[in-house]
Amino acid sequence: MKMMKWTTLKRVACASAVILLATEAVALIGAQTGGDDLTAQEIAAKSHAAYAALSSYNDSGNVVAEMGSQNLTLTFSTRLQRPNLYRIDWTQSTGLKGVVWSDGNGDFLQVDPGSPASPGAMAALGAAGLKNDPTPQKLKDMKAALGRAAGLSSSAASIIPGAFFGQNCGDVFVYPALSGSYPLQKEPDGKVGKVECYVISTDMDLSKAPGAGKPGTVSATLWIGQQDFLVHQTRTRYVEKVDEDALLSDQAIDEAIKKSLATQNKPVTPEAVAALRPQMRATMKQVVNTLKATFKAGVVMTQTHENISVNQKFSPSDFVR
Repeated sequence: MKMMKWTTLKRVACASAVILLATEAVALIGAQTGGDDLTAQEIAAKSHAAYAALSSYNDSGNVVAEMGSQNLTLTFSTRLQRPNLYRIDWTQSTGLKGVVWSDGNGDFLQVDPGSPASPGAMAALGAAGLKNDPTPQKLKDMKAALGRAAGLSSSAASIIPGAFFGQNCGDVFVYPALSGSYPLQKEPDGKVGKVECYVISTDMDLSKAPGAGKPGTVSATLWIGQQDFLVHQTRTRYVEKVDEDALLSDQAIDEAIKKSLATQNKPVTPEAVAALRPQMRATMKQVVNTLKATFKAGVVMTQTHENISVNQKFSPSDFVR
């Protein structure tokens, strides 16, 4: 009887081991092939719906911009709550700091290029059409505020806020991809930290992208959590053709001078513009050469989101600057 029981137990154990090994093998195969049959479009739709279902969102993260031999970094924190409360803070490696927010009493943007302001920080202000003025500026609405902050924050103020609030806030590539505006491809699954992610991508002609209208191409890749369907990382690669004639035209030179004078809080007069034309033309030629070398290899921007928490209850005071 003991022998029979032992034999039976061994058979059960062997059968259990076979079942366990088979289950692990199936799980391994599933992990290697994506684990399900979701298409790239379905993954994007689920992500779009996941953000729409949230009452609040909070995270921190960083952006790394690779431009030729140069790397620029930016750190940020994000806090969002329906219907219209938000605050995004960021600090660039150039020294520029910014915050865009609404506590329910208006939409505001505040940018400080640092002291002394670096050329990179001043260039960023000029590109955004802002003066070197650290006092808060009130914008007409959320879309205007987040859109103005998008370039200054390397899209930290536009990608996730746009997904959360369901509107394009100056992000030309990621939000349209999530909302189904662009054709998508499914890539092999990946990880961001310890988070298992679906990976989807899209390739676009910049000249046809809404809000871009530039010659060149861009590819965007999104890492979307398999459990939460939230975006944990994005990567965009721009290969832009530099329009040398347009950048060095008389009109472009004069516009650059006017922006430079305004940023420095100096009077924009015809005499001042004329006096600076030779210097600005020489500077712009250097800029064009730098852009041509940079965009030949492409510009890669990677935005990573960490410490994500959702559906916390915040008060308006949590969004006050």
